[in-house]
Amino acid sequence: MNNVTERYTEPPSVRLRGRDAEWRTLADALGDARSGRGASLLLTGGPGQGRSLLLDRTRDAARDFTVLHVGGVRTETDLPCSGLQRLLRPVGPVIDRLPARQRDLLREALTRGGGTDDDRYPLYTAVLELLSEASTDRPLLLCVDDAELLDATSLDALAFAARRLTGTRIAAVFAARDGHRSSAPGPVPGVPELVLSPLEDRAVHDLLADRAPAHLSSTVRAGLVGAAHGNPAAALGFLSSLTPEQVRGEHALPDPLPLTARSRAAWLAPYEELPDDARRILLLGALAADPRVHLLLDAAREPEDPEPAPSVATLEPAEERGLVRVDGDTLVFPDPLLREAVVQATPAGRLRAAHRALAGVTDREHAPVEFARHAARGAEAPDADLADRIAAAARRAKRLAGPLAASHTNERAADLTPDPDERACRLATASHESHLAGEPERAARLLGRARPLAVSDRRRAVVALIQAEFETCDSNAVDAAERLYAAGRDLVPHDRGLALRALVRSADSASYAGDPVRHARATELAVPLVRPDDPPSMRLIAAFLEGCTVSFRGDYVNSTPLLREAIRLSHGMSAPSELVWAGICGLRLGDAPFVRTVTSRARESARSRGEHVFVPSALAFLVFSEFWSGRFPSAAGTALTGLRASRESGQTIWAAQHLASLAMIAAIQGDVDTCHIRARAVTAQAGERSLGLPSALASWALAVLELSRGNAADAFFRLRSLVHAGPGHGHPTMRLLTAPHFVEAAVRTGKTGWARASQAGYRGWAEAVESPSALALAARGDGLLATGEEAADHFETALDLHRACGDDDVEHARTQLLFGASLRRSRLPGRAREHLYNALETFERFGARLWVRQTRAELRAIGTAERGPESPATGDLTAQQQQIAQLVAEGATNREVAAHMFISPRTVEHHLRGIFRRLNIRSRVDLARLLN
Repeated sequence: MNNVTERYTEPPSVRLRGRDAEWRTLADALGDARSGRGASLLLTGGPGQGRSLLLDRTRDAARDFTVLHVGGVRTETDLPCSGLQRLLRPVGPVIDRLPARQRDLLREALTRGGGTDDDRYPLYTAVLELLSEASTDRPLLLCVDDAELLDATSLDALAFAARRLTGTRIAAVFAARDGHRSSAPGPVPGVPELVLSPLEDRAVHDLLADRAPAHLSSTVRAGLVGAAHGNPAAALGFLSSLTPEQVRGEHALPDPLPLTARSRAAWLAPYEELPDDARRILLLGALAADPRVHLLLDAAREPEDPEPAPSVATLEPAEERGLVRVDGDTLVFPDPLLREAVVQATPAGRLRAAHRALAGVTDREHAPVEFARHAARGAEAPDADLADRIAAAARRAKRLAGPLAASHTNERAADLTPDPDERACRLATASHESHLAGEPERAARLLGRARPLAVSDRRRAVVALIQAEFETCDSNAVDAAERLYAAGRDLVPHDRGLALRALVRSADSASYAGDPVRHARATELAVPLVRPDDPPSMRLIAAFLEGCTVSFRGDYVNSTPLLREAIRLSHGMSAPSELVWAGICGLRLGDAPFVRTVTSRARESARSRGEHVFVPSALAFLVFSEFWSGRFPSAAGTALTGLRASRESGQTIWAAQHLASLAMIAAIQGDVDTCHIRARAVTAQAGERSLGLPSALASWALAVLELSRGNAADAFFRLRSLVHAGPGHGHPTMRLLTAPHFVEAAVRTGKTGWARASQAGYRGWAEAVESPSALALAARGDGLLATGEEAADHFETALDLHRACGDDDVEHARTQLLFGASLRRSRLPGRAREHLYNALETFERFGARLWVRQTRAELRAIGTAERGPESPATGDLTAQQQQIAQLVAEGATNREVAAHMFISPRTVEHHLRGIFRRLNIRSRVDLARLLN
């Protein structure tokens, strides 16, 4: 006999998802039996965890074994030896090989059942001898499923044998439900136990993908995985209950997801054995979100019941079966699916009574959501008074638990409201709150229910407003601005506050589209609605709208006080929308540190209040303040988080904005391919939805990329296209903010007229807002347009302002690069060197590799940088020729090289001929191969 234990090999069958480790243990047990070592194992786990499936697979893998299999049957639990009789029938002839006493004792037990206590040990040893005799010719596999349901005599005899299998060719595998006889060592004491834990989410995902009848929506799959709690049978049962439309995610999932009848029966079998009062408490605990034992006992008391009031001792039978445990004052269900099974198996009348009992003991002030849920589900019919109490609970729920909890509570109030108009109001409120929580599908469903009930002009206008707010997230921005404007106009006679909200949202959509005309129209209607004695939040909106409108007209002197007033009014506010508006004011004032502070507050406020719909917009404006101050890891992380939050909440317009920000970050860091891919994606989305702001930002990113590559002409044309771009393709504020790069590109390409016009507008804004960083860029533009010492004075002023600001590291470094290049052309290498080295250090720290290359080229041009591995073949070239060679190798045309180096294209051509001759090459292609 081979003494080496055979180890696990994968049999040719469907993979058991998430049970690889358990299967290896079982396969090793078979190997031990084959090698004469013997093995026994007990599998324990809750219903649906795969015990029977693992047993079946073990039997399939034991094709060279004699296999004996038996399953416990509840109706035979009290019949002694009934399990042994069924198990041993296939090896009945082997009984004749046993000694006479054992043979007679075993036959007596199997035919008449049991025996006296004195017969137990002889009977058990007879069973062991029979199993050993049956394994003489072939190894023997003994499988016992549902061992806890086997009669005690049979189970004790098999456990006796399983503890004595060392040195035999027998493998005994038992499977039992965990929690059975929790006060005892287990159903098969002395046998190694393998507990089947809930599956990891990834394994349940894979299992569902294997079995789905059609394409399974990722959202649906995530919902099924969450509801299954790691139970594979439950997950498959949920899947089987879905319609094809629900599988594809076209229709909402049932709530709750129904357990199959077979699954419910498996979970409820020990529950059904409990006394009535214990089952009542477990039902109450299954319905309660936070099952506190003292509240459950209060709810379980029947005032007119002569029996003693229930106590914690009432739960002892359930604890003994492992169904629940009492942890302090909390009732804990170890298997959360038991809760679902208990609720789903209880008749509707009994459920309503249990909910009413729980509503009676729930504190509606501190637990308004729980009170509303129980009160609503305990109601027999619509009830206006109860609906009012639940609506009041919804207002408390919003303060305590956020808008999503309030939405569910308002929906419950609506369901109990007899009056159709009031029901429409509560459904519309629930829809809006669900929208705030970032649940667009639920919000749309609730609004669909409210729409046919809205009969008054005011109610219809409110429904139209909520619908239009949905469309600001995932539709054409110009269309959304129009619909919001119409809703605001209709609400003016009925509700100033709601009208103002509609109009500021209309202006926001118009601004996002880059449409100052529609923005101004909304402002003209909104501002007169606000009175001097109105709350600060309303006055902030008026100042914000008017300040932005005046800024759009280019009147920066008069817009600045209005924008600053809006910022002042925002101090102490916590609503995410108001903080975002303050952040936009800060951007228009060129105050990046304030923008970063206030939009960070907006993000945290949105998250803490559960108003997730505002998270993407807060993050979008936070990114602006991060990437120009050199916080690239933070900016990239913020934009990626915003992109994910936008997609999760169905806000495609903000997804486009975050993608545009990521394109800009890629441009600054010199990632050419990534920048182009992201910019193209933004352009496609922006064109479809009239998204002027993301479109302009994507164009700006491409222009920055071209500037960093030395392609000033391409950068000029990209930025010039923004000057006259209409709504959906550009943005007035982006034209202003891109001016410093436009001036640089225009000067490099000899378009000084364009440069001076753009510079004049930018300087007017910078002087009006008095932002040090904006004034620094204005001074830099003046330096680019000047020559000699005048240029140097402007650059020095710019650097002083950058240092005073201390929060614009990227532009500070670019100013140093441009100043160094200007000094190099003025033949002042000593002064140039310091600025270029400072710029190089900053660009290297930020990973802006194309600007690093530009800076190194400037240093080489003044003969400072050492010849490195980047260009080993160019040592015989002059510094100027090295710079030209590098630019040409990167793909620049003669005109672009000339613009970059402030020389004529003819001079570039002359130098190129000398470069080719010295390097013994013939073309630009050869030069690119040599240097790249």
